Amino acid sequence: MREPAKYEAPLCASVGGDFWFPEREGGISNSTEMLMAQSICRQCTHQAECAEWGIQNEGFGIWGGLTESNRRVIRRQRRITLKEEKSA
Repeated sequence: MREPAKYEAPLCASVGGDFWFPEREGGISNSTEMLMAQSICRQCTHQAECAEWGIQNEGFGIWGGLTESNRRVIRRQRRITLKEEKSA
């Protein structure tokens, strides 16, 4: 599985890094930023591959349109534990 940095012309590259890691206020991510990021992801040819990368490797941010909580649910269903979760 390729890491997102190896994708050819991903749409997210034109937006900037902080956009994919929405600020949290009181434990809740900014929903406006999340919706905008998800909208960009839905148009990207790498969405499925990026989402799977996020499921397998990332605990934070938006990957392939999936939020942290979306990926957590999928990991639980698939019985996947991230490396960072194993060491905690």
